[in-house]
Amino acid sequence: MARGFKTGGRQKGSKNKRTLLLEERTRALLDNAKEIIGSEPFDGDAHAFLILTYKDKSLPLNLRLDAAKAAIRFEKPALTAVDAHSKTETVHYAISDEPITPEEWAAEFVTGH
Repeated sequence: MARGFKTGGRQKGSKNKRTLLLEERTRALLDNAKEIIGSEPFDGDAHAFLILTYKDKSLPLNLRLDAAKAAIRFEKPALTAVDAHSKTETVHYAISDEPITPEEWAAEFVTGH
C-alpha cells in the first residue's frame, strides 16, 4: 500500500538500465572513433560521422536509423517534382480569300514588348 513516499526501487535521480546501457555504448563508439581517427579532433565532416554512427552495429537500432536518415540526403540525391504540363504556344492559322500584306498584319497583331 502507498505510504505517500518512495519505499524501494531506484533512487530518485538515478539513471535506469536503458540509459546506462546507451551511455556505455556511446562511450564505446567514441573510443572506437578515437581508434579510427586518433586522439586529434575529428577531421571528417558531419557526413563521415553519420556514416561511422550508422555502420556501428553495437549501437541501438533507433540511433543508427536516425543517423542513416540524416546521411541519406548526402548519399542519394532527392527526386524533385517535375511539371508535367507543357507550356507551348498555340498557333492559329487563318485562311482567307483576301490575304493581307505583312505590314497590315504587323500593324494589327504585333504588340510592343
